[in-house]
Amino acid sequence: MFSLRNSDLIDFAEPFIGTHAVAEGALTSCALRSPLFTRLFRNVYVASTTEVTHAMRCRAAALLAPGDAVLSGCSAAAVKGLELVGSHDPVEFVVPENVGFARQAGLHIRRTCRRDIDSEPWEGVRLATPLRLALDTLTNTKLHRSLPRVVGYLDVLLRSGLVNLAELHNYLGSRRDNGMVRARKAVELADARSESVPESELRVWLTVAGLKPEVQVDVVSRRGHFLGRLDLGFPAQKLAIEYDGEWHLEGIQPQLDAQRRTAIEAEGWRFLIVTKVELYGEPKRVVASVRAALSL
Repeated sequence: MFSLRNSDLIDFAEPFIGTHAVAEGALTSCALRSPLFTRLFRNVYVASTTEVTHAMRCRAAALLAPGDAVLSGCSAAAVKGLELVGSHDPVEFVVPENVGFARQAGLHIRRTCRRDIDSEPWEGVRLATPLRLALDTLTNTKLHRSLPRVVGYLDVLLRSGLVNLAELHNYLGSRRDNGMVRARKAVELADARSESVPESELRVWLTVAGLKPEVQVDVVSRRGHFLGRLDLGFPAQKLAIEYDGEWHLEGIQPQLDAQRRTAIEAEGWRFLIVTKVELYGEPKRVVASVRAALSL
């Protein structure tokens, strides 16, 4: 039998240090290693009945980080309510180079010679300001995120109102951080009208290839009736480009999509539908397909 003792001392629904819980008599070592708890990081656990989100893993990582560590990038965005990355993507910190912080699985630690990392106190560590988290999201090339992906993240930050494009442009200013060339390119390509990260990625792949689709194109019938809004479109050629994620296969969504597209096709439009497999498997082939469709 597993033993939980004085469990009111610790909220197991929130991340906690395992050895502390055992030392305080809240549970036994045997219980800690049981299916009752999920290990988030080395010596950091949470009740297995608790949903593990990226924001929760950020709170767990804060238990291990030194006080000068700054939670930033997509992790800071998650704390602000924008879950850009998955629950098990690395938790991102920026740390002054003279501050000790041991690496371990699940943490991504960038070091900087700057001590003035724009941030505020949070959970015993520090949380990057919106502009700083945007800077780190755009410049961090070591996470191997593509330019279209980081533009997609920036679009979400802009659409949410967390970041203002003009303020971000000024913030980047004359900075010389590693990755600034990509950051400035991302700012040029950003468009807050995109409604999802994949939609942004599709737009950027087409744009950098020299194709420039319009975003959120309203289609009206000859009689003036609104028929629908297209993710991306080339009005002159009446070519619609849409991304169909997995949710487009759920419930009555396929029927709704078919009805809307049939009505728009009746006005002379053509559709090119891009799936998740196509966008993330062979984006260059997607670009080639759009280019070919435009030439018809």
